[in-house]
Amino acid sequence: MTNNQTLVLIILTFIILITLVNVIISIIERRKQIAKINTLWDNKLKLESFIRPNSRFDAQYHAYRDHYNEQSFIDDKTWSDLNMDTLFHKINFNFTAIGEMRLYATLRGMFKVNQTSLINMFKENKVFRLNVSYILSKIGKNVYPLFPDQMLPTKRNILLMFCPLLPFIGFAFIFLIPSKGILICLTFMILNAILSFKLKKSYDQDLKSIFYTANVIKQSQALSKIESTPAISVDFTHFKASRRFSGLLARVESQDMASSIIMFIKLVFMIDYVLFHLIQRSYFKYQEEVMTCYDYISILDNHYSIAMYQHTLTHYCYPKINHNINGLQMKSIIHPLLDEENAIANTIDISNHILLTGSNASGKSTFMKAVALNLILAQSIQTATAHSFIYQPGYVMTSMANADDVLSGDSYFMSELKSIRRLFNTHQCNKIYCFIDEIFKRTNTTERIAASESVLSYLDNQKAYQVIAATHDVELSTLLENTYNNYHFNESIQENSIFFDYKIKPGKANTRNAIELLRITQFPIDIYQRAQQNIRNL
Repeated sequence: MTNNQTLVLIILTFIILITLVNVIISIIERRKQIAKINTLWDNKLKLESFIRPNSRFDAQYHAYRDHYNEQSFIDDKTWSDLNMDTLFHKINFNFTAIGEMRLYATLRGMFKVNQTSLINMFKENKVFRLNVSYILSKIGKNVYPLFPDQMLPTKRNILLMFCPLLPFIGFAFIFLIPSKGILICLTFMILNAILSFKLKKSYDQDLKSIFYTANVIKQSQALSKIESTPAISVDFTHFKASRRFSGLLARVESQDMASSIIMFIKLVFMIDYVLFHLIQRSYFKYQEEVMTCYDYISILDNHYSIAMYQHTLTHYCYPKINHNINGLQMKSIIHPLLDEENAIANTIDISNHILLTGSNASGKSTFMKAVALNLILAQSIQTATAHSFIYQPGYVMTSMANADDVLSGDSYFMSELKSIRRLFNTHQCNKIYCFIDEIFKRTNTTERIAASESVLSYLDNQKAYQVIAATHDVELSTLLENTYNNYHFNESIQENSIFFDYKIKPGKANTRNAIELLRITQFPIDIYQRAQQNIRNL
């Protein structure tokens, strides 16, 4: 055997070994992934527990909100007041980045998860659930694509598109003049690697999004072939090239040995640069079908996520819409962020405005948030943490967790004024649910009662509004008793302890606990006694 033949044999052997290693690693990884996915449902777990910053989802949501009716969206203040970030992460069992992005937008009011039959299919059909879950997991969350911006064609250099062919000139010379052939081959490979590094900086984020999209299209076709998945209106022959290379290109973030070898090959043959421009133009040409695939994957992922969320709950129902009722009918409603075993359920029909009174920590704010959150969940993901939840659809707005704003220079009172003022700017909605907690609590008693009565009376005169407000001012419950139904929460004090039952009751509050809390928390006895005397004198 000649030296040339030996060299060629070594190269071929090396290529075969690389291929075998890659195949073996892929098989091992696939089996591990399937085994892990098999345990998720019974253990009520997410595929990964890492929590990403919501800025990833928020940026895409704000980029698209102008294309929809903003009157239906949950605004930033309401989102913050209700701790919706925390609720989003509790509900988020998505396998894909685009699933997470869509679920976030859904909770903000942009979309709806409303295919009950699909949710039930995930819950009841194990084979269906595992097959869909595995394919969704192959898309993953390595990239958060900036769709559809990444499909806009970028400028390319035609000469650079031919650079991947240069190393093959060296390969050809190896058979003729081995020493020169190897030198030429190595020179062109190094040149291509340098060009790859230099060029990649200018399109790296778009590159990842493009390759992620290739995988989305490939897996959309795979999912559409599973029995009971929704049909998809896409001609997949338009994406033959992207599908052919998506398995290779999807490994942009992996760190295993096979991926490192693939990355080396991609560099020396400038595969990323060439395929980026070819595929980008293909996606731009068939942009509508690409977006259909994005929607298809994210919708399936969201329905799995909601099915799993419901699976983690023992206290939930499918809400029902009734346009003939003026408000809400709730049985055993609880706050969705509270532990189900310890949460106190409340039952109430709300057909009029409600004014809540009661002592500190008695449950007013928690109840209002429970109602507001369940209204959002009912209208976005068809789920309510209640035994029964019947509602008239409407827009949800809150003014609750106000605070001083150091950056803007606003005091607490100014922040609250701005928060309440925005409630008056939503007249286009047919139904508006307003939740106001401890209205104007940072100003003096006389002006607080006067201003609160004026605001709540004004909202009563607006036909679209239904208000649930909480206050410590029992005087308000008398001033507004003709237009607001009074409900309250109370407590009982036994020796050195205070007990709350957190149950809503009709009528005005008839207990106070602030002075007794001075005694229970062991303030000096002189302070407690003087406070009692002051109460008697007022």
